[in-house]
Amino acid sequence: MSSIRCHRVDQTALLDELHRFEWSALAPALCETVRLLESGKFEQLSDSDLNEIANYRAVELDDEVFFDRAFTPGKEAAASLAFARYLGIDTVLEDLRSLRASIGCQCSQVAA
Repeated sequence: MSSIRCHRVDQTALLDELHRFEWSALAPALCETVRLLESGKFEQLSDSDLNEIANYRAVELDDEVFFDRAFTPGKEAAASLAFARYLGIDTVLEDLRSLRASIGCQCSQVAA
């Protein structure tokens, strides 16, 4: 029973940390992160790809380029993607979508 409680505490702490990273993201990077998570190509993302994103470089997954612009919050975007590995895509995607809505970002109109 205590392991279940610890697991919940750990998830809560992880979500709090995720929120800290998300709030420092700018709209274009936020939209690009959501685009990658929605693309179905997240599972192909390697540790090396995360490092590239964190260092403001583009990555290519199945002939589709992501993060092809120099985003100021590349490290935050990469961290959000890394959190998706631990918390699950659905949890992080839901959180990012909520953030996107709260700041009034309309990704479909932003060329990420």
